[in-house]
Amino acid sequence: MTFFSKYARFIRTATIGAFVAGTLAACGGGGGNAGTPANGGGGGTTPTTVADLSVVLDRSTVSNSGADTVKVTVTAVDANRAAVGNVPVTFGVDSNAVITPGGTKTDATTGQVTATVSIGADRTNRTITLTVATGSIVKKTTFDVVDSVTGGKVADLSLVLGSASIVNDGSQTGKLTVTSLDANRTAIGGSPVVFAVQDPAGTAFVTAGGVTDASTGQLIATVAIGANHTSRTITITASSGSVSRTVGVNIVPPVTTTPTANDMTLVLDKISIGNTGSDRVTATVTAVDSQRNVVPGIIVAFKVDNGATVAVLNATTNAQGQAVATVTSGADRSNRLITVTATSDTLVRTATFQVTGAKVQGTAVPTLPVAGSTGNRVEFRVSDVNQNPMTFQAITVTAPGLPPASGATDANGAFVYTYTAPTTAGPIDITAVSGGVSGVVTVTVPSSSSTVPPAAAVVVSASLSASPTVVSVNTDVTNNRAELRAIFLAANNAPVKNVRVRFDLNGDVNSIGGTISAGTQLVYSDTNGNAVSNYSPGNRASPTSGVTIRACWDYNDFAAGTCPNAVLTTLTVVSDPLSVSIGTNEEIDVTNPLTYKKKFVILVVDAAGQPKGDVQITPSLDLIGYFKGHWDPVGTVFKQFYDLDTLGNSFPWSLTAPAMCQAEDLNKNGAIDSNEDRNGNGQLDPRKSDASISMSGSTRTDASGQAVLVLEYPRSVAGWVAFSINASAFGVLSPPAVYSGVLPYPGAIVNQVTIDPAFRYSPYGLIRKSTDGAFCTNAN
Repeated sequence: MTFFSKYARFIRTATIGAFVAGTLAACGGGGGNAGTPANGGGGGTTPTTVADLSVVLDRSTVSNSGADTVKVTVTAVDANRAAVGNVPVTFGVDSNAVITPGGTKTDATTGQVTATVSIGADRTNRTITLTVATGSIVKKTTFDVVDSVTGGKVADLSLVLGSASIVNDGSQTGKLTVTSLDANRTAIGGSPVVFAVQDPAGTAFVTAGGVTDASTGQLIATVAIGANHTSRTITITASSGSVSRTVGVNIVPPVTTTPTANDMTLVLDKISIGNTGSDRVTATVTAVDSQRNVVPGIIVAFKVDNGATVAVLNATTNAQGQAVATVTSGADRSNRLITVTATSDTLVRTATFQVTGAKVQGTAVPTLPVAGSTGNRVEFRVSDVNQNPMTFQAITVTAPGLPPASGATDANGAFVYTYTAPTTAGPIDITAVSGGVSGVVTVTVPSSSSTVPPAAAVVVSASLSASPTVVSVNTDVTNNRAELRAIFLAANNAPVKNVRVRFDLNGDVNSIGGTISAGTQLVYSDTNGNAVSNYSPGNRASPTSGVTIRACWDYNDFAAGTCPNAVLTTLTVVSDPLSVSIGTNEEIDVTNPLTYKKKFVILVVDAAGQPKGDVQITPSLDLIGYFKGHWDPVGTVFKQFYDLDTLGNSFPWSLTAPAMCQAEDLNKNGAIDSNEDRNGNGQLDPRKSDASISMSGSTRTDASGQAVLVLEYPRSVAGWVAFSINASAFGVLSPPAVYSGVLPYPGAIVNQVTIDPAFRYSPYGLIRKSTDGAFCTNAN
């Protein structure tokens, strides 16, 4: 058993023994041997030689900052108040404090044992009770956790408004009652309270005394709105030391009689919108009286149906007598009518608009199914006005003589209908209904004499597109794909039907792979001149525009492997993040009076240039050198100089002159190795701790592919240390991003001469020997 295990076991045994003895004593039980000496064994009773425990704290209060601790000294004494050694002692604290005993029994010589108490993670002001016990002797004492600013015991402030609002005509003031409370929520007086007001108009103010009442713990403040009579919300913050509480007060118009309208009109700015969900219709209600004069102050309620959403811009008519709301189609992207209803008292007006743009298109593979053949497919795709897939839309497919099917479109807006071809020759219209529209695909079961007629018109325009042009790789559980659409037009943009199209990867020169849903089957253009298929990538990513799709076409059927005519398009298959970059802006954070902070943004993208989120970023910082010199006032500004020799001659400083002194820690191990302390000052310059690098917030990129680094350094080294930041991203194929420079300083501090910059003199010396090479050999 290790020493630690024995020690832990001893504490545990002593604690349990003390607990049992205390419990029995409280219940009137017990019965240990009262004559056992201090270092004897047995029983849960107090050794006969121990008559009392003396508990002494080194302080009666600690700051709620968490930086302070209380030292507890316990002395076991006999009836003659002589110290007794080897007495087992247990400790306990309440109120979320933490105690660390210095031992489990008193010292054999001094009869003492110590412990350290910290306030733990709880930063509230409160009273902490310490319990010390040996056998049946239990001693308690307390100390207070007080405010780190005022030294008071205020744990909370209760803010009660006389009214939640103040009339904005200047006739009223508000009453705010502040009560200072301790950790037990008991009012305590004599606590200093200060107020701060946040007012958009900048005129509101608070009048109050400086401390809470000694008996009631209350302080009554008066809130006035000042000269600005606009309606707004002001925020009042009351603070006592480190405890702050905030309350809001609404500045509102006086209550007036609500007017009524004799009539109102409802006008929509559009009669139809696309089904993207982002298009809006503005609904304007105008209220008038019996003389057709506009009436302000009329309350209007708006309502919409069929899954639409309404955002009311102003529910009360303005000076022009108008109330306005905007309406969108909501999450439902089906084609439909939406009715807007406006109501004011007994007046009701309605108006309707149309949502359009949903389309159902299908591709049959094959177009000419063999009679009685199985596994024939028609893939329907439901899309919105912008050709974006309408996912998880209900869809129903019917065809004469074939069984119906219903379900929902997938994540690509697609639904596949599989059927067995009838044995009777002839055309079959397969109809899909989804999103309030229908689409029809005609397949023909050929007879011995029937064929699909050739394309009749001359194609003057053939094009091929992929949507989207960037698609992710597939895994075992994904089905990412891009729609391929070839369009054939004759003169006057007339669509050409029955153009034969066969899609392929044009040789797949980058070996990206993937499949085309139509395979090697011919696809026939429909009545709109469209021939449609889909490309599904494999598990390999491509370069930008690294996948080429070819659509071979002709007016009649043509053999696989031949390509009478062709149109091409490209797309990009993305997977892992590809590149990481680092950059910054012109700002320097001067919030901390001792340091400067410079922020850098890390950006990670994939092969298509799209941001990659949730990528782990690992930064590192290297201080590659330092400079010597000083700043002197020249006219109205400070300028940087350097001394190149021992004669006191100064020269203007630049990045090319003087030369940088190379960092002395050549192997980056932080230790002074042979031939490293070149300037002989007993340390390695620049010190590794002269600057630090950290992540701001998460160590992973956000949804925009960004993460933020913070470079922090003492103000005294700004302008004198050269640095290099290296930021690597897990899984990124390109090298890490690198940013190099000299620790920057705010321009404002050198564009004046009344205050010396903290970095006026280089901490690494003023003089660089003209004979020095890459390393500086003097410490002056």
